[in-house]
Amino acid sequence: MGFPKLHPSATRNGNSAWRRFACRTASVLVLSLGLGACSSDLTSMDSNREPAPVVTNNGPDTATRAPNQGLIGEPSPFDGMPGDGQVLSGLYNDEAATTDKRVALLLPLSGPHGDLGRAMRHAAELALFDAAGDDFVLMPIDTEGSYEGGRLAAQKAINAGAKLILGPLFSDSVTGAGEIAKQAHVPVLSFSNNIRAAEPGVWVNGLSPEDQIKRAAAYAVSQGKYRFAALLPQNDYGRQISASLDGIITSAGGSMGQVAFYQPGSDAMEQTVKDFANYGSRHAALLARKRELEADGSSASERALQRLEGLDTLGDPDFNALILPATGGDLRQVSALLAYYDVDPGTVQYIGTFGWNDSSLFAEPALSGGVFAAPEPGNWSAFSRRYSKTFGTAPPRIASLSYDSTALAAVLAGSATGITMDGLTNVTGFSGIDGVFRLNADGRTQRGYAVMQISRSGAKMVSPAPAAFDAVF
Repeated sequence: MGFPKLHPSATRNGNSAWRRFACRTASVLVLSLGLGACSSDLTSMDSNREPAPVVTNNGPDTATRAPNQGLIGEPSPFDGMPGDGQVLSGLYNDEAATTDKRVALLLPLSGPHGDLGRAMRHAAELALFDAAGDDFVLMPIDTEGSYEGGRLAAQKAINAGAKLILGPLFSDSVTGAGEIAKQAHVPVLSFSNNIRAAEPGVWVNGLSPEDQIKRAAAYAVSQGKYRFAALLPQNDYGRQISASLDGIITSAGGSMGQVAFYQPGSDAMEQTVKDFANYGSRHAALLARKRELEADGSSASERALQRLEGLDTLGDPDFNALILPATGGDLRQVSALLAYYDVDPGTVQYIGTFGWNDSSLFAEPALSGGVFAAPEPGNWSAFSRRYSKTFGTAPPRIASLSYDSTALAAVLAGSATGITMDGLTNVTGFSGIDGVFRLNADGRTQRGYAVMQISRSGAKMVSPAPAAFDAVF
């Protein structure tokens, strides 16, 4: 079976689309590739552009245009692809599609996560429309969301001449794809946020909770909060964060104290929080102080006793910054228990992750004043509106990774040097929907986050994201 591909017409008059994306790729692309002045960015809406042609494996002579490509009620140029992973049975007889400009997009296009995979594919289509040249080829391949599916998809990509693999999404698939891609020296730019999957040549380009915590912790330190503790779920997610906490907090300028794990939804959860808050000792300290004052019997002691009325504890916990990476219902339960056992968010700075960007949490009194790191919202809002207008549904938040990665691949493919390791790891980095980012040699992705603070009226930005990176790590 032939493999249908999108053959964008974005650069028929030169490097116009290339310039658009380069405007938003920190100064590295402008400087190293000698681009001229920029007029727009990769998130700009270009609704008047002519749709790109769909090319079959019979070659460019049979190219036909797809009116209203990707618009509501019209088929996407990728909709005819099979979802069984057999999409790359052969190469194309298309002289315009040069081998060094083929990029694979590995996603779970079938199975329980198929809707998510297809949404990310749609985001990639938008990036193609914005940034890709005529000879750039994107090849979506189904991983089925599994380790073995990742291996098979990577092998098909390599057999088809891919010079870069975008995706997969899930860490198991990333591991499988990475094993195959490394043997062929093909770099992988995955959408996972699990840093355990990162290694040289296999990047974890998702929004990792570790980096978010580091950014928010640095903000807390700047506000005078140095003594950190963490209350983590007893699962792989919590253990992954725990493994990095000492280094994260030290690099942020703080001191890491106690770390406790709770079993989400269990009866033991309340006791865990009570012990973590040192409620027993603090309550006992209050009772002891009251006895001392009562024994003294002076008017000053009576006034002091009155001030202690209504208190359950005496003194604050041993920490003044608390890392709470839980989200949703777990976060509501944990924060309510912390308040019940006298951990005051007015004294202790609560620190979360991007998962806190949830309007249903903003009215929670126990979370008021809590902070989390996130991309600045402006670019995402514009992208989300455009995606919704084009495809008739709101994009999943992770769709921005697919757009940014596809646009980056198209930009590098259109450069004088093409897709190279040096280009991918240029220290100045790039800028996209989720802000500035750069790919480190160890497989980690460094991102520039803003810091948001929760209040009843929503999440407000209290520290902006950096506009660019320094030239050194």
